Amino acid sequence: MKRIALITLHTPTATNFGGASALPYHLVKFRPKDTEVEIWSFNTNGCDQSRISASEKELGLKIHLLDIPKKMRWLTSSAVRLFLPRPYQDYLSISDKAVGEINAYLNGNTTHGLWIYGEELAGLARRIPGYKTVVTTPDCEALYYLRMMGMRGVGTSWKWLARYTLMYRRYCRHTAMMPSSDNITYHLVGKEDQKLFSKLNPKAHSVFIHHPHYDVTERTVEQAKNRKLRILIAGRNNVYMAAATGEAIDSLISAGVTLSGAYEISFLGKGWDEAAKRLSDAGYEVHTIGYVEDYIAEIQRHDIQLTPISVGTGTKGKVLDAFANGLLVVGTPLALENIAVESGKSCIQYETGEELTSALHELAENHNAVKELASAGRAAILAQHGRAEIARQVFSYFY
Repeated sequence: MKRIALITLHTPTATNFGGASALPYHLVKFRPKDTEVEIWSFNTNGCDQSRISASEKELGLKIHLLDIPKKMRWLTSSAVRLFLPRPYQDYLSISDKAVGEINAYLNGNTTHGLWIYGEELAGLARRIPGYKTVVTTPDCEALYYLRMMGMRGVGTSWKWLARYTLMYRRYCRHTAMMPSSDNITYHLVGKEDQKLFSKLNPKAHSVFIHHPHYDVTERTVEQAKNRKLRILIAGRNNVYMAAATGEAIDSLISAGVTLSGAYEISFLGKGWDEAAKRLSDAGYEVHTIGYVEDYIAEIQRHDIQLTPISVGTGTKGKVLDAFANGLLVVGTPLALENIAVESGKSCIQYETGEELTSALHELAENHNAVKELASAGRAAILAQHGRAEIARQVFSYFY
């Protein structure tokens, strides 16, 4: 039986809780049958004991909580963090006791493996050498800040440009310093992320592997026939979506009655009240949805997921959720990057508000196209982003 010790910032959970905690959960859940895993977590996502126990039971393993070093307390000050040469969480360390526990679990057997989740923890590979090691970053954070510097309007704000430049340089330095050796593999879920990572740290071995989809169920809601098509915009209205969402809403309003009679629009998440009011004032039937107990059941009430993402890296989990659960995804290039779909065949990609409304006009006239594209998208995701297959690829680097 192969043993893997996983060190992670976040305690793994079935859905993201307080951070990107679902990816390791699903990779562990679908691990090869001959692989045993134990987890050492800093629990930076703040899971209580009931959540931790639930993950232990569902994954069939033990989760050990790591102490946050006392030195991290004074590093939380924004004034101090401004002058840190490395990212804040890069200063996390594990005790000699924890190192001893991990080595005892791996039993000094070099055929076993060490798995690190979170690029800020990559340096811990130096503390526990001798094992085949996989570091799931999962994105290249330097790419995020590089893209932020190129966003429209950022260059006119010296405050934000200075901040993003500082963070970009900090993460470039951090990436270049990550340990490299023949037994360490860096696992990223974005092609451009992997390219920039490789450029910043050419000695390190890095790979791009598709992000797995999460929970999936059979679609229970009938596709639109004689009713309006239902569009869903899911997520928090923040910097990742603000610019592209604003452009999309402006275009929907400009289209006026030609689209408002064909679509109803729902916002799932926080910060959408103003956007909802604007669309409602323009004649659209609009709904705002707060917290839902069953996220998958809620998104399946809709026909189309509109994903106007302005900036981001890696792969967007909510986009995969929509594909896997039978929605037609209409999105910007950054929303659809690193996903094994093709515009016009299994999704619709647009770059401008005019392209978006043009596509929506065509779909309003052909409801069958919505169903066919959604079905093709679901099939592509289940085939190329299946959890068992992605887990097999990740765990293969331990063998």
